[in-house]
Amino acid sequence: TRTMVACMSALMVAGGVGFTLNAYILYLLRCDIKRLERELMSLRESLLPAPDRTPSSKEDEEDDFQLALESIPSQCSIFQGSEIDCDDMKIPSSDALASKYSELDDTHDSIKHDETKCRESMEGLRALVSDYPASPRLLWRLARVMFEIGKHLSRGGASAKEILTEALEISKQAVELGDSNSKCHLWYAILLGDTCKYDDTKTKLMKGMEFEKHVKKSLELDPYNSTALHLLGRYCFEVSGIKWWEAKIAVTLFGSVPQSSYDEALGYFLKAADLNSEWAENPRFIVKRLGVLGRAQEAATWAVVRGFLRMLAYLFLM
Repeated sequence: TRTMVACMSALMVAGGVGFTLNAYILYLLRCDIKRLERELMSLRESLLPAPDRTPSSKEDEEDDFQLALESIPSQCSIFQGSEIDCDDMKIPSSDALASKYSELDDTHDSIKHDETKCRESMEGLRALVSDYPASPRLLWRLARVMFEIGKHLSRGGASAKEILTEALEISKQAVELGDSNSKCHLWYAILLGDTCKYDDTKTKLMKGMEFEKHVKKSLELDPYNSTALHLLGRYCFEVSGIKWWEAKIAVTLFGSVPQSSYDEALGYFLKAADLNSEWAENPRFIVKRLGVLGRAQEAATWAVVRGFLRMLAYLFLM
């Protein structure tokens, strides 16, 4: 009897310790979640100040899209798979600017966080474009650095509309001159997406159609570009949640409503993750979209296996 009482007492103590430990772990997890939530809100406020935001009933989704655009990986350093199919990777040795392209790409990552250096790069590129106006490789790089300046302006509370609108026109010229260059199509799509925040619903829908067209063209020319895959996933996700009045406008303008599904969007996000595992925004979308689809356990497993444990917090914050 004494033995049984001792065993029961030990079990109760062990159970109590286990319960206390689990409760403490849960408490720490909740604290971590709250901290992550505060960090996320702070990040959003710093990246998306009020003057540059357009009120919308889909504000959270637009915030997500802007965060994705804010953090896109450097296009100059990505070389995944057979990018030799990309025109920009086949620069002939006779091209007088071949060394200049390399220099611009090698320095882009180091200057993009400094607005002054970005502006110096922009002025240098403007001068080159004035000497070589028919170079699509110069034009998309000019649009890229202007996009970076736009981010700096937005973070500082200033309007980036003027410079981003100009960058959009420059990237369009790049496409017209370099239709076989995947980077030209990609940056035109990126600028289409980034300038949508200044547009009305009709213009947004029209830009959306162009966005899809040029992202797909970029992928056709360079199937290994993870950024293009991610952006196509974003497009599919937005189309899947289109509102009834947006659908009516789309039918009026184009005769039909764009079709996609959340599963199709998720497929593109997963492909992008396979190609580039270092871009944190893409795993965030994967975890959140799996959660939206009611597949929280799959989302948790994916995050653990891929090493994105911090992404689990999004399952609790949804």
